[in-house]
Amino acid sequence: MPFVTTRKVYYYGLSIANPSSNAYCQNDTSKSDYGKCYNLEQGQAIFIQSNTSAYPTLQCETDNTCIRYTNVLGIRTLDTVYNYPGKQAVLQYFVTRSHASHPIVGRVTYFRLTPHASFTTGGSLIVGFNNYEATTWPVYDATMNYKAYVNPYTIPSGYVNIARWVGNVFTPTAYLVCNEAVDNAWYAFTTVVVWAYESSPLAVIPLDYDKEYVPHQELRNIFGYASTGVDQPGWNADDIISILKELFPNRAWAVFDDRTYTLYLYNLTPDFIPDWLVDRLAPVSMKVLKPPSASSVAEAWLDELNRRNAYNTPLNVEV
Repeated sequence: MPFVTTRKVYYYGLSIANPSSNAYCQNDTSKSDYGKCYNLEQGQAIFIQSNTSAYPTLQCETDNTCIRYTNVLGIRTLDTVYNYPGKQAVLQYFVTRSHASHPIVGRVTYFRLTPHASFTTGGSLIVGFNNYEATTWPVYDATMNYKAYVNPYTIPSGYVNIARWVGNVFTPTAYLVCNEAVDNAWYAFTTVVVWAYESSPLAVIPLDYDKEYVPHQELRNIFGYASTGVDQPGWNADDIISILKELFPNRAWAVFDDRTYTLYLYNLTPDFIPDWLVDRLAPVSMKVLKPPSASSVAEAWLDELNRRNAYNTPLNVEV
């Protein structure tokens, strides 16, 4: 069975275009600019402050530069990268760079299968191996094949953490998570994740994992989920089309049949299909199942698909 390689890029205040950003947030409560974030590049940073009485609104909330959480978690799941029930997937590579108010502790970096592949960003990196040989950063672990850095450059406040890993781990599910465990903390990061999955018909529809995909057993029976909204393999294109017609008759979506290389369009026409998606799937034909009921329906699909993907960025990037 051939595999298809894909990726997801996350932007939480940093970008892969600038390898040494000056972004940071202020979490010193004695400072007049407490709760403000500076020099963010793409997306929002994350700020954890549970005291809503003393700090009902942070400056970064007002500025729309942070996502504030008022609960403190040991491990916070930020996103389900992919979930492929009954399908094989291989986590192949990731690189993550974070600016955070707290550093990596000692020589511990993180990678975990419990039972799914999980990897962390923010104050920590990837789960559970001490590197006893290292006395200075960066750390390279030949067994796990990762390299981790602490403060390869400086920021006005906080720490810089970087981890890079490459390998082959069979896992049907991968999550983007962060090891927090402290209050009054902040982190900004960018992460690139690369994985491969069995070549199959694809459901091309951006879905909310918790609110749309998980509640529908029929979706989980027919195709898998990916945060890209593209890499969602199923067993049969006709079945995918049938269930999407039933559940989402008023939304735009597409189905790619990898047997005939046909891209089926629903509430879409070919002029709404972005060039990067054509390059990615290389369809030999497109078939309109239903033209758009309104241009706003097709535009909403296109805007969300573009927001979730960064295919104009090379894979071999530094973050």
